[in-house]
Amino acid sequence: MAAPSSIYLDNNATTHLDPRVAARLSDLVSRPLANPASQHRAGRQALALLEEAKTSILEAVGAPCRGMDTAQVILTSGGTEANNLALLGITRLRPGTVIVGSTEHPSVLEAAQKATDPTHPLRLIPVDPFGRYDLKILEHWLRDPQPISLVSLMLGNNETGVLQDLTRICGLCSAAGVPVHSDIVQAFGKIPFDMSALGLSALTITAHKVHGPVGIGALVALRDTQLEPLVVGGGQQLGMRAGTEPVMLAVALAAALKEIELARQSGVYDAVASRRDRFEQSLSGLGDVRVISRDTPRLPHTSNVAFLGLERQALHMALDLAGVACSAGSACSSGSSRPSPVLLAMGLPEEMVNSSLRFSLSKFTSDEEIDAAAEIIARVVRKLRPKVASVTP
Repeated sequence: MAAPSSIYLDNNATTHLDPRVAARLSDLVSRPLANPASQHRAGRQALALLEEAKTSILEAVGAPCRGMDTAQVILTSGGTEANNLALLGITRLRPGTVIVGSTEHPSVLEAAQKATDPTHPLRLIPVDPFGRYDLKILEHWLRDPQPISLVSLMLGNNETGVLQDLTRICGLCSAAGVPVHSDIVQAFGKIPFDMSALGLSALTITAHKVHGPVGIGALVALRDTQLEPLVVGGGQQLGMRAGTEPVMLAVALAAALKEIELARQSGVYDAVASRRDRFEQSLSGLGDVRVISRDTPRLPHTSNVAFLGLERQALHMALDLAGVACSAGSACSSGSSRPSPVLLAMGLPEEMVNSSLRFSLSKFTSDEEIDAAAEIIARVVRKLRPKVASVTP
């Protein structure tokens, strides 16, 4: 089989722009858009587009979007800023202990460290070897008489795809009167999700993980969630984030969320999960291959594979040269040769941590690409590890 010139299996880092979202952006680019804060007619027209986009975002994530309880949509530059706003913005107005997971995204972990004061030490929930948070520890900590500022736990891990029991997490925190924030950047649109049904106080989304443009994300927070802004100086977004709102990007974010959710509802991600499983099964014939958290509920598009006996950076570079784009860890740690903090937190053997690569599919990944990628990986692994068995995708 002739392999494509480049097979993109790094969709957890960023996704390609959906043609329908691109068309919506193109339409807006051709129209003169005013500043939505301006009081003239053109400004009011831009504001109407902005408010329509915000309502669509609320509807997409299942947040309250009607009446006095309508949730806040605070547009940001992406997921990192939204996570920072949640961790720092909530905790500054609600002093207490901050509880986050040990395998969270760096933008949550580092913001949580910054939000912590000497009187309320940061608490990190450990994970088991499958990457699942120990909720018995969370339950124990929630009974602590000391005030708890916030619990922040992601829905689906960006490196392993492991899903957390957000329903139980929210139930435990609700009973204790503690707000919950969740980074759903990797999970939204791939699995069912409803903010109101879960009882989340706040969540983070970003466009470029769901086939939208880079540069736009949002923190969605319940109306009564108090936040201290990180960016001040203009009073926009009810004072929660100063600066002229990017109307075009907001509309594109709303469009991307709609398209990705429609894809999930139509069964596209069931097919993606089948392709991922087929891909992993193909690699199993290589010998000394381990799929991390294979038997644990995972996101349908994420596969973290350890090629025992090989060094991840060398294999990553060889695959790149051979035409397969994947990742040696989180894209936010690009350029770093350090082992994955997520896999280390899971307590996995050093050999497994140092030989793992992440492959992430999208709704646009084809069967042909999966088969070709498996062949290329087999060829490269054989070259780096000559005695490996053959693979038949």
